[in-house]
Amino acid sequence: MTIATTSRSTNTPPMAPASAPARSLADVLNHLLADPSLPPQRVRDYASSLRRFGRIVGRDLAVMPAGFDALRPLMASVHPAAHDLSQKRWQNIRSDVSALLRRYGTATPRRRLACHLPEPWRGLRAAVTDPAMQRGLARFLRYCVDHNVPPASVSDDTFAAFGVWLAMDTLVAKPSRVERMARRQWNRAVVAALPGWPAMPVPIHSNRDDYQLPLDRFPPSFAADLEAWTRRLSGADPLDEFGPVRPLRPSSLRSARGHVLRFAAALVHAGEDPQALTTLAALVVPERFKAALLWLMARRGGPSPGLIEQAKCLLAVARHWVQASKADLERLEKLVGKLGPRRKGMTDKNRARLRAFDDPKHLLALLTLPERLMDKADRVSEPGRREALMAQTAVALQILLLVPLRRLNLLRLDVHRHLCRSRSGRNAVVHLVIPAEETKTSQPIEAVLPEPLVRMIDRFMTRYHPLLTSDTGGLLFPGRAGGSKHITSLAAQIEGAVRDHTGLAVNPHLFRHLAGKLSQQFDPGNYELSRQLLGHRSTDTTVTYYTGQDTAAAVARYDANILERTRTLRGHVMGT
Repeated sequence: MTIATTSRSTNTPPMAPASAPARSLADVLNHLLADPSLPPQRVRDYASSLRRFGRIVGRDLAVMPAGFDALRPLMASVHPAAHDLSQKRWQNIRSDVSALLRRYGTATPRRRLACHLPEPWRGLRAAVTDPAMQRGLARFLRYCVDHNVPPASVSDDTFAAFGVWLAMDTLVAKPSRVERMARRQWNRAVVAALPGWPAMPVPIHSNRDDYQLPLDRFPPSFAADLEAWTRRLSGADPLDEFGPVRPLRPSSLRSARGHVLRFAAALVHAGEDPQALTTLAALVVPERFKAALLWLMARRGGPSPGLIEQAKCLLAVARHWVQASKADLERLEKLVGKLGPRRKGMTDKNRARLRAFDDPKHLLALLTLPERLMDKADRVSEPGRREALMAQTAVALQILLLVPLRRLNLLRLDVHRHLCRSRSGRNAVVHLVIPAEETKTSQPIEAVLPEPLVRMIDRFMTRYHPLLTSDTGGLLFPGRAGGSKHITSLAAQIEGAVRDHTGLAVNPHLFRHLAGKLSQQFDPGNYELSRQLLGHRSTDTTVTYYTGQDTAAAVARYDANILERTRTLRGHVMGT
């Protein structure tokens, strides 16, 4: 098993804790500078890493606790590309900070190299040849040795203690994930019957907060009523006079169905007999409705946007499917109203991510990324799948930057169906045309593509597309098994490229928010332009999402005018 380590930490002297454990990183620095057992060069390197870490996270060392659990979220929030750091330099900084916390803090020492494992753990490690199993068990084996746990004593409690140690004594970004991976690989070793390996599997606990019950726990009549309700919402009967004006899409149907099933499960967990829930009408009896809401609020620690969405879905069931009485509807509406208003507009998380683009450096890095990715792929004389995916990502990013499509419309783009050329040749005008029936809002999309984007798409289809699929169709994002690539795969491809090259967190849908932000900067208050750009049915939607963006642009213009007026008045008063 290979344990990743850097050359700087390999030769670290044995950790000698200070007389008083450091409480802050400033204390760690003071202990370091006063430590006579370290060579001067090593002291300078450690001090440089510690100070650089403080500058990166924008905090004084005196206010940062000298604890792994306190520093982990700060470490996780840093991406080296956003701070002009190489991956290697950032790894060294992390390693140095971790070593200093162990030397001067309260953390227990640990073995740095796999070759330091004593028997019988060393023999067990030698029996593991699968790379995934090696990586998954590396930390756990070292933990067992450092805490004097013999192989025969490993149990569920051992792994639970390992998870606590990861959270409190390491800078591992996701301790619970590492613990689950160790459990999984331990069980793989048990099943494989590796030489000398203890035949003791351990349970793998799910981290999903899922309380939903299987449908067969409820009466058959409940399942039949649920199926009839979803069938109506799907628009299976186009002449159903009680059906929705616009049938729900498959994803919306799955979401609505999940809301109902989880609400029914909450009612059962609240003490209701599942056999008493014969139809959907049983869920919206005011007393039962209230009981389920109270159970969900207790589980989630109060009202949440997800709970409000779920309650409103059940309210729609009561109004349109069950056709509850006016008195019951009024009571249900009051109960839903007490959960708080339904959140409208952009989330705080997306607003925070958009603020990064107020920095011209970050905006330029994103705008030039497609060209840089395509150039990097083109530099390889004999490209393979890696370069083809890089070029495909460049095309996706350029489309999202110039034509802010929703991700499903992006995923299903076909150069034969959606790109219409006025004529053949390089200088032809190319239109992107997506009919109304293929868009979320039933609004057709039509745009003239800029020449650089057309050249990039043509380059990708000629040189790289054949490397991704044997299908001769025109899908820009084909899957290996035919048809379109999975949306999760494409989203991860886009997010990973942006994160690795700019250090920014940008998902495919955030490009639409960025387009709204930039359009308001170009022309503050012109919501109709933003509405047409984003394909909203109503200007109200655009106003709800981007009101703050035009305010920021207006304030920026005002500030510029004030500063210019200040310079003018100063010159006038001083007679210059």
